[in-house]
Amino acid sequence: MKKQVLILSEAIGNGHTKAGEALMQGISHLSPSVHTQVLEVGQALHPITTNLIVNSYIKMIVHFPSLWRKIYFKTHNKPFSNWKKYVIHQLIHRHIEALLENEKPHLIVCTHPFTSSTASRLKKMGHKFTLCTMVTDFYVHGAWAHSEVDFYMVSNKDVYKQLIEMGIPEHRIVVTGMPINSNFCVRKNKQELRKKLNLKDIPTLMIMGGGLGLGGMRQLAHALLKWKEKIQVIICTGNNRALRSSFLKDERFHHPNIRILGFVDVIDEWMEATDFLITKPGGLTCFEALATGIPLYIYQPIPGHEEKNCDFLVNNELATKIDDIESINNIFEKLFDSSQEMDCLDKKRSEFQKGIDPLAGADFIVKHLKGNNTGLG
Repeated sequence: MKKQVLILSEAIGNGHTKAGEALMQGISHLSPSVHTQVLEVGQALHPITTNLIVNSYIKMIVHFPSLWRKIYFKTHNKPFSNWKKYVIHQLIHRHIEALLENEKPHLIVCTHPFTSSTASRLKKMGHKFTLCTMVTDFYVHGAWAHSEVDFYMVSNKDVYKQLIEMGIPEHRIVVTGMPINSNFCVRKNKQELRKKLNLKDIPTLMIMGGGLGLGGMRQLAHALLKWKEKIQVIICTGNNRALRSSFLKDERFHHPNIRILGFVDVIDEWMEATDFLITKPGGLTCFEALATGIPLYIYQPIPGHEEKNCDFLVNNELATKIDDIESINNIFEKLFDSSQEMDCLDKKRSEFQKGIDPLAGADFIVKHLKGNNTGLG
């Protein structure tokens, strides 16, 4: 019987779904006979309610970041209560039982805490499937932790230890890194990529704000205008069309050294074509950047999980945090004084890069489906 893998995500930014798609790509590469699909559950079942929740979340983190931080950390080390699981199910996951009955998956992989919550609730109610949760950050909130999860795939040893502290048995946790498109791990010629992308062969910086175009991108882009004669600036606004439109309408950004992008499929090529990246610390974006080896600078993390991502990256010397706009001038002066800093990875980043295997998660799942992970599920 053909094995069925269902990857459940949510359309909150792009990272959760991109991780799922990379995992699907890896499974298909390693075992083409396994049928795998990715589903953004809330959008599929209740798009209007889901969009309201997403818009409310965005407004809160933009306008009331301190309130969101307080909400996040109040329960950051505690699993979701049963009533919270019930509310999530009723709001955006009603009728998921019919969906599962139609697909009949052997294994479900959740890349968002909401889908992990609902899937674990269904298992508790007696539904039969193997449940995997893939944590898409460098830190784990209690919302990810459920006793019904058969195994966890995590990005690093810190998350491994945090889950154990939350009561998850260590034999159910495996460190795989985050699944990313294998293109991020294939080294490319920078000059050839710049020619392909119509970029100049000069010092190049890219700024990103995830799929939602957040992370103080407007403020950051305006601060970089003073450097536009010396460097090439790529501004990637993701799916934030209003932000991209505002840049395109502003004559100050009409300059041969400035490129303004929306969402792009070949972001690996744009990363490889640049010399360094400034971004908010979304888990997947940072993992992709580390895989390419590009020097990484963190600016304006979203309160909560991204602040914890930032802590991990900075504490492990994998990224540098930019505390304010004034710090940017100091960074550029340092970079221009020492070209080696732009061309070479530091030791920590290089070591981390060498340990990345984009197929590790897919390999683990394929072996599990073949019965080689007998201690799990």
